[in-house]
Amino acid sequence: MSNLLRPVAPDTGRLLELADWAVGELGAGADYVQVFAESTLHVKVECVDGEVLAVCVEPRDGLCCLVTKDGLWRFKAVAPSQLPALAGWRGAAGSAAAPPWEPSATADGFTPLAAPAWSVPDHPGSGPAHTIRSVEDFVCRNTAVADTNGVRSRTTTRTLRQRVEATVTVHGRRYRGLNRWLSNGAEERAHPGAHEISRVALEHARNSAAAVMTGRHRTPVVFGPAAAAGFLHELVGHALEADNFSLGSDYITRLREPGNVPAALTLRDDATVAHGYGSYAIDDEGRAAGVTTLLENGEIGAPLTAMRAAQRGGHRPTANGRRQDYRFLAIPRATNTVALPGPDDPGRLSEDPRNGVLQVGCLGAGMINLSTGEFSFAALNCSYVTPAGDRVPVRDVSLVGDALATLARLEGIGSDFGGDNVTCGKQGQSLGIGIYSPSMRYAALDWSAG
Repeated sequence: MSNLLRPVAPDTGRLLELADWAVGELGAGADYVQVFAESTLHVKVECVDGEVLAVCVEPRDGLCCLVTKDGLWRFKAVAPSQLPALAGWRGAAGSAAAPPWEPSATADGFTPLAAPAWSVPDHPGSGPAHTIRSVEDFVCRNTAVADTNGVRSRTTTRTLRQRVEATVTVHGRRYRGLNRWLSNGAEERAHPGAHEISRVALEHARNSAAAVMTGRHRTPVVFGPAAAAGFLHELVGHALEADNFSLGSDYITRLREPGNVPAALTLRDDATVAHGYGSYAIDDEGRAAGVTTLLENGEIGAPLTAMRAAQRGGHRPTANGRRQDYRFLAIPRATNTVALPGPDDPGRLSEDPRNGVLQVGCLGAGMINLSTGEFSFAALNCSYVTPAGDRVPVRDVSLVGDALATLARLEGIGSDFGGDNVTCGKQGQSLGIGIYSPSMRYAALDWSAG
């Protein structure tokens, strides 16, 4: 199956014209003005067992205006109908009529898959009956940024994210399995096929239903490709977002001390990854995307910054100003968390003749306390490799511990590599994050299975 997104030439010139106009309207008497203009179309198609359940089409159009005067910042989100009154917000006289609003985001080039394509037929002896729920999220996002410092940028991103949740029911209890696929960018990306995406999710659900291991354990834990980066994103990535970094909590202070992060680990934030869920050409403040080193040679790198956080903390700009849409301020956010491969044979990482090893396929919900470093995460698609080498599915896995103590227990970095796409919430804004890494092994972590 070929890529479902066909390149469509964007017309973001009118958005940049609107941003320039708004800067002119608000610039009189202001020390600084930044305007973010957006025209986005979000199409969501949900199917269950071969039938379309819901179709949602949501346009998002408007301006985000940020003005500073005498050290005070003011923010206003403006819908197209409110443009004529924009100048009055800051008391400016208003010198010109607003250009006509002509939204440019369309769903051209996107065709949802037929609902039956997601189905996986039941076969005799294949296991319990199941349900397949699929969600296709297509987003065409056109943006432009202008400010009084001479920034004038515009860009278009077209993203298709497909997610499948498979559910099997055994003895009245439901067991879930998840899988997803992403295309982000104009380049062609091979598609595995809807049936294959669903089949993998169903396999995870059936493994969960077959799990018998329960209780609390303390063993080595191996995070698979991408899952390892997701773990590091939570333990380290959020701490190195400049607004969090500036808090100077006990955990962040200790994280910055020499010797508290593994010298063998290299971790980067990379907004240029092909088809990364967090990838972009420019951030939401108009600055060109790049790569920032977070960890290398046992030392913490530069924090990730948005404009205001960089100014307040005296940090260098890293083009990590991101916002959910025009109704929100840009704040420091990770893009794609990338851990570089190491020298170890991935197959050997899961060997342990004494305690066995927990293998983690991906992380679910959870949190880290950035004041103390204590964390708790759910883990999905997990299995326990016994001392004899047998593989036993486990479900309802929770991982708990102290971040610094856990980082000190890193004892293996695989030579493999893989990626995934997740959503991450912060200050009420949910954004896409890419996670890319090899497998990684940590010694003696605490986990439980239900």
